[in-house]
Amino acid sequence: MVEIDVDIDEKLAERLREGLDIKLKNFGEKVYFHSPGFKHYEVEDFSIKTPPRFVDISVTGKSCELMCDHCASKILWHMIPATTPEELWKVCTDLKSQGVTGILISGGSDKDGYVPLWDFFDTMRAVKEELGMLVTCHVGLVDEDYVSGLKEANVDAVLLDIIGDNETISQVYKLPHRTVDDYDRSLKLLKEAGLRIVPHVIIGLHYGKIRGERYAIDMISKYDPDALVLVVVMPYYGKAKFQLLPPPQVEESAQIVLHARKSIPNSPIMIGCARPAGAERVKFDIYSILAGVNGIAFPAEGVVSYAKSIGLEPVLSPSCCSTVFYALEGIEV
Repeated sequence: MVEIDVDIDEKLAERLREGLDIKLKNFGEKVYFHSPGFKHYEVEDFSIKTPPRFVDISVTGKSCELMCDHCASKILWHMIPATTPEELWKVCTDLKSQGVTGILISGGSDKDGYVPLWDFFDTMRAVKEELGMLVTCHVGLVDEDYVSGLKEANVDAVLLDIIGDNETISQVYKLPHRTVDDYDRSLKLLKEAGLRIVPHVIIGLHYGKIRGERYAIDMISKYDPDALVLVVVMPYYGKAKFQLLPPPQVEESAQIVLHARKSIPNSPIMIGCARPAGAERVKFDIYSILAGVNGIAFPAEGVVSYAKSIGLEPVLSPSCCSTVFYALEGIEV
């Protein structure tokens, strides 16, 4: 058993256990710990030795037209670039030969909040149908034509960030001509098209403050998501003025996780890759387990052991946490 050397607020922990009770009732004891292949990750009680099976690809390389204050394109830097359909096909055939079975296709946003995938839909379909790979994509906003392209591409899941505050959309994402209604509409279009949706909510997106997270979660809850991924803002991703601002207090972030579990009791909820490191990460991961999440990507040291200690059954996966719905259906990816 790995010792966990952080101070846990026992009163908060007790409140959070309401979420764990919901999770146990609806999903049982299994909890999933993910390590997707874009980096090697190993701590004392968590290690996956298999070669990478799931990787990220950017159709814009490191470039982002929007350059919002969230990441200023830095999230793209670890992705494999494939900026033409031909390059995407070559990258995917090479990855397939290396044993990779799934990809996440994304890229930088344009100034209207779209990730420019239009030219890639035919290739994405070929990758899925001819190479037999799992294909997910992380998009921005969508309209009818974009959704039609995703449907024709037969993608396995669509990931998208959902923002619940108009000032955050304007100031942080640099989209003053967009509102929360555009994000609601994107969810509605994707759901009506019969696509699997895995919305993401970034806790502390408004320069480290909690603003629209609860509203975003409530908006998502209307659409019965296939999974919900929660991450915590990482200020060092952003521009200089953003780097000076801390993320929310761990206790604040944990309350958002509990709100999600109570608002969306029947969909899997995952803690995604992005969140601050160090002791705060350990504490947040423990609180998230208590609040009833279905799994965590890159769990902090000691968290897998902690899950075992409270009667949960850890399952280790080399795939992206957004594909947890397949695991719950008994399908290995």
